[in-house]
Order: sequence, then structure tokens, then C-alpha cells
Amino acid sequence: MPQVNDDGNEHDGVRLPEVTVPLASYTGWNLRDPSIGAPDQRVSFEGSYLPFSKTAAERHKTGDPRKSIAERYSDREDYLARFKTAVDDLVEAAMDPAGRPRCLGAPRPAGMGRSHEVKSAAMPGGRKSF
Repeated sequence: MPQVNDDGNEHDGVRLPEVTVPLASYTGWNLRDPSIGAPDQRVSFEGSYLPFSKTAAERHKTGDPRKSIAERYSDREDYLARFKTAVDDLVEAAMDPAGRPRCLGAPRPAGMGRSHEVKSAAMPGGRKSF
């Protein structure tokens, strides 16, 4: 079962900038609206976007335990600077110094065998390098 942080966003996986510098909680599930019936059932293939309150006062009024946007970021420029840093960090983590995706030049983990050749053989045009 995925674990979530104080923002309600999952810990694991690729942390997109929208999750690293959030304005909301993002879920991979969404409950059905009571107007269409079965409100305790999930809607298939539909996630949720649960925005944070804009201010601490609004957050306290609604009882939302998550920090408000104003409590997270001093202003729009602060948010945008953090978002840019999150994008830069994600790109840096994915690319090697030569600008190639790290996954293409990474050594195979022990026990991986020749699965990359099997995948190549299954691709249209036969066995060609990526």
C-alpha cells in the first residue's frame, strides 16, 4: 500500500515538480459523487486533485490539516523558484554529464541477463540497437 506524506502525496516513485513543490494533494483514486450512486466506490481511471487552502485562516476554518499555500511559499516568485529547482533536479537526476538519459548508459544490474536483447528482438525490424 503506498505511503503518503503530510501533504497526502505518495512518498515513492518519480517525484514530479507538482508533487515536490505542491499546491494540492494528488491521488490515484477518486470516489464517486453521491449524485451518481455508490459513493463508497471508486471511479475507474480517475484521480483526485485536492487543492490546499490559500491561507492559514482558511485552512483552520475548514479543518484542513495540510499547510496552506501561504504557509508554504512566501509569494508567487518563491513558489516558481522552488518549482524551477525541482525541475532542474529532476532533469539532473535523469541525465548524465553528456546529456544522455542515465537509464540508457546504466550498467545492467546483476541477474538481469540478456533481457534487453529479448526486448530488442521483439521490436519491429528485428534485433536492432536502441
